[in-house]
Amino acid sequence: MTGPWAGRLAACFLALACSHEAPLQPGSYAPNVPPGSGSLVRLTFNVRADRSPVWLPDGSGFFYSHERDDRDDLDRCLALLPADGGSIEREICDRTAAADDSVNAFSAPAIATDGRLAYVRASAPLDVGRPLAPRYHELVVARLDDPLSVRVLQSLPHQGPSGRGHEEITQVHWVADSVLVYVGQHVAYVGPCPQCPPDTLPSGLEIVRLDFRGPVPILTMLPGSDQASSIAIAAPDTVLFTVNGDSRVFSLSLSTDSVRVVHDFGATGIARDVQVAGHRLIAVVGGNVAFFTDPSAGTIQRDGGGPIILVDRDTDTETPLGPPGFAFRHPALDPSGTRIIAELVVAGTTDLWLLEVP
Repeated sequence: MTGPWAGRLAACFLALACSHEAPLQPGSYAPNVPPGSGSLVRLTFNVRADRSPVWLPDGSGFFYSHERDDRDDLDRCLALLPADGGSIEREICDRTAAADDSVNAFSAPAIATDGRLAYVRASAPLDVGRPLAPRYHELVVARLDDPLSVRVLQSLPHQGPSGRGHEEITQVHWVADSVLVYVGQHVAYVGPCPQCPPDTLPSGLEIVRLDFRGPVPILTMLPGSDQASSIAIAAPDTVLFTVNGDSRVFSLSLSTDSVRVVHDFGATGIARDVQVAGHRLIAVVGGNVAFFTDPSAGTIQRDGGGPIILVDRDTDTETPLGPPGFAFRHPALDPSGTRIIAELVVAGTTDLWLLEVP
């Protein structure tokens, strides 16, 4: 089978959240929202999915992963937008002739201050009848000015530091020269009913530190990060993280391996997608999320998004952001702590929206 239908099947093979949950339907598209909650502006209008925004270190723009509707294979490329949105300034795609018979996806970009780029790339054949998982799947590093000349750091799937299998890598961050941290995930294929097509459900297992200063990368699991769902860099020696099914945000000192709770959202719900800039911390809390055990796939956190809550780390006070009822996913807080780019599902497609932080 060829053509658009084959491309749509292959896109699902890449475990890129082919979910059968009902899309979340915000009630208003206006940029103005109630006083004190910030303004909301739509930045992308792709008929396919735009996901996983990541700010440049200087805050001048952001990369994200977008699905190309102009190709039958629906490749996913990394695109660069200026901070205020507008036209795409750059695309990073696999444009080789050998890639035309496959769907190729680039995701989870992390940009270092010295111009290096780490990202996850995956590829699956366009023909039908293949496994759900990609045929080729790797975490790679390159120069931003030559992003396709890569060094492969880790192939997937693989056995993580804890001994559990990792099928996906997400939330990649630089913590030092040639040292990355990321969330290693298990990917399950679980249908909402026995006769339903399976959803692709990635769920966090642990935070991994990957040191590639030597010829062979060294992987270690960060202490206290079992079932981690997200990670953020708070300082050169400190990371913040969340875990599945938990309302707390944890802090880990990389030099001492000490873990402590820095904030608890309590009855508001499960916290994930933590981000931090200076004294400001944000997380997606509550909403359309569930942590459960599947008889065949094990523990899974199914996440359909939720409200973003701002925490002032100096006073430990919480402020909900955005209109009530909006379900955001994977927000990215800019280095100044004043702007958030987040995913929002509207009318069945995922686009990126800018939320100003008051």
